[in-house]
Amino acid sequence: VLDGEGRTTPRYTTIFDAAVKLHVKEPGDEAKIPIPTLCHQPHMTPVAVCRVCVVQIYGQKRGKRAAERKLLPACQHPVKDGMEVFTMNAPGRDGDRVRQAVKVVTELLAADHLKLAPAPAPAQELAAFNELGQAAARCGGDVARFQLDAFSNHAPSAERRQLDASSPVFLVDHSACILCDRCVRACDEVKGNNIIGRTGKGAGAGIGFDLNDPMAESGCVQCGECMVSCPTSAITFKPVAQVKIASGQGTSEVLTAAEITSEPLFAGVPPKFLLWQQGLAVRRRFQAGDVLCRQGDPGNSAFIIRRGRLEVSVFATAPQSGGGRSRSRGEKVLFRAERTPADVIVGEMACLSSSPRSADIVALDDGEIWEIRRNVLDRLMRLPSQRGKFERLYRERSLDVVLSSVDLFKGIDPEEYGRLIEFLRPRLTFLSVSAGQIVFRQGDPADGLYLLRVGRIRVGVRRFGGESHVVSRPPGSIFGEIALLAISPDDVGKTVDEVDRAIKAKLDGAPTDLVGAIPVGFRTATCTALEHVELARLNRADFLAMTRDFPTLRHRMVETALIRLRSERDLNPFLNQYVEQGLYEARSVLVLDMDLCTRCDECTKGCVQQHGSESHGVPITRLLRDGPRFGNFVVATSCRSCETPHCMTGCPVDSIHRGRHHQIVIEDHCIGCGLCATNCPYGSIFMTPDESRAVELPKAAGHSHSLRIAQPKAATCDLCDSAGTRSSPLPRCVYSCPHEAAFRMTGSELLERVTNAS
Repeated sequence: VLDGEGRTTPRYTTIFDAAVKLHVKEPGDEAKIPIPTLCHQPHMTPVAVCRVCVVQIYGQKRGKRAAERKLLPACQHPVKDGMEVFTMNAPGRDGDRVRQAVKVVTELLAADHLKLAPAPAPAQELAAFNELGQAAARCGGDVARFQLDAFSNHAPSAERRQLDASSPVFLVDHSACILCDRCVRACDEVKGNNIIGRTGKGAGAGIGFDLNDPMAESGCVQCGECMVSCPTSAITFKPVAQVKIASGQGTSEVLTAAEITSEPLFAGVPPKFLLWQQGLAVRRRFQAGDVLCRQGDPGNSAFIIRRGRLEVSVFATAPQSGGGRSRSRGEKVLFRAERTPADVIVGEMACLSSSPRSADIVALDDGEIWEIRRNVLDRLMRLPSQRGKFERLYRERSLDVVLSSVDLFKGIDPEEYGRLIEFLRPRLTFLSVSAGQIVFRQGDPADGLYLLRVGRIRVGVRRFGGESHVVSRPPGSIFGEIALLAISPDDVGKTVDEVDRAIKAKLDGAPTDLVGAIPVGFRTATCTALEHVELARLNRADFLAMTRDFPTLRHRMVETALIRLRSERDLNPFLNQYVEQGLYEARSVLVLDMDLCTRCDECTKGCVQQHGSESHGVPITRLLRDGPRFGNFVVATSCRSCETPHCMTGCPVDSIHRGRHHQIVIEDHCIGCGLCATNCPYGSIFMTPDESRAVELPKAAGHSHSLRIAQPKAATCDLCDSAGTRSSPLPRCVYSCPHEAAFRMTGSELLERVTNAS
């Protein structure tokens, strides 16, 4: 809930919220909640339209105990002092009244809307997870009681469609829709797409896409959030592609949705989501000495420890490009710890942030893990029942590894680093922020330091009436530290040591009042949540105590602050253009030297020849020999392997990930929703029909030819090594150039080259 300033305010506690707090103590306790729900989800605004969650309430009226005249929805009704609540599990007359009401409501809904999913959806597998059927079974309802001829033989409404199979990925059976509005809130509140809404009146009421268009003809991005949220078979999926299991040490097998839902840890994760994502959770059995991952490997998955012991080691030396290297004896270890099933999970932060692994993970003895991909982990970590557990794990052990990968904390002496972690551990508080909410605004007084645990933050700097610099921060980032030091533009002319000594003198001179020792600084940027975000926060007083007690860290923060302030005054004529074109986050940008390039297009031809027709059934290119100019170079339209991969945000089937060289790789189970292409700010992802999976439609009446439709599929540059078989990338676009005009380099290397040339 937001206040007038757009900031988070606590939502009132409902009866259902209170029941959750009372009954859910451990993962898997959700089944103990005595209030069934259909239209309600904990992360959505309560709307109370299904009335399955009704309860009997007693309160005080004129000083006497009195019952409410009607049953009220628990998902929406707030709790009050002195309130008595009777649920369907309560004995006696009040419980009987609730049970009968819930039973009749579910029977009426089931009579019209409880049905199997239409083909080609996996009907039998989905039937076991139909929440309407589960609700009817829970209250002992007879789903056939109201299926009478008088009601079932009426003519279907002309206003309401029955089956919409226009989407290549999803099926919409309007006859199974119970108008719970969960798909509407999923589209509007959770994803912010605002495509689905109510349409029609009376018997013709239903959900519609845009102006009641077929799903495929609307603005739907086919992210799947509506399908996952739907409690019935109204929105289901087509099994269009299978996930390939990544190779690794030990044996592996795909986990079924039934196996995953039987594990208490996953209680609350939508079963329909797990069934749709089958193949993104894998069981792996390993032997002692097996390496699960190396420091520097791409972090595309996390490991849930089922059996055995694992050793996590963080090395002080920077990992080589591409990871996967073997360790030499005597390498300096910054951090080492043992992980067991009691620790639940390892590798989650690299997975969430799409960043390189920050540690080696090696098996100490034989055991088993469940390897889960990013979108499964994301669902797991956002469960209200699991939030406390993951906060505790983050505080107790993830903090050690996460901070070791942050530039501010890299290379600190191990002894001092250990003391720093122990200082931070008990002082962190945790908070959740919804998509679109502002964490703080530019110009606000600085009140704390933030560590980004889950999700991504947008950082925008306003100058001259508009935003001149916008970046995003991935999980594991720290933000808000500069303003806490109250370093001003007046300090730009001073050295790092001079500013450091001044701050130290102020803090040492006021050992009991650190907050008053340094004036309150003001935020230099506006930080906004791009999606659901989990943060760890250190308040200003604790931050100043940390600044005083850890001189190495203080010196680094001062140095970073002065560099940022000086960059604003930098007279480099290319710097603004460098920022505007987003080159600061490029790991591998394709540039063409215009003094040497003859426009022969051999780079594009080489790309087409290298990839052939394997991915899309026909030859396609992954680059365009055109783009913005930077100095004497053309920045070609081709994947830049960004430090912060915008394209990975929100992929509904996790088909896009990092490769061995941290390049972007798109897997074959891409469903063609186009979200990655929309998210890419540089136009480097191409949506092209996949002719290898084209569908032949039957001949229409009066037509002599059948229609062939190919589902779109994303394509982007993978540095010609999607499988990761090379020790270093060898992009064909570069070595195909006969004039040595094509280069792959980082954004900072390009800036240096252009600056020196001028």
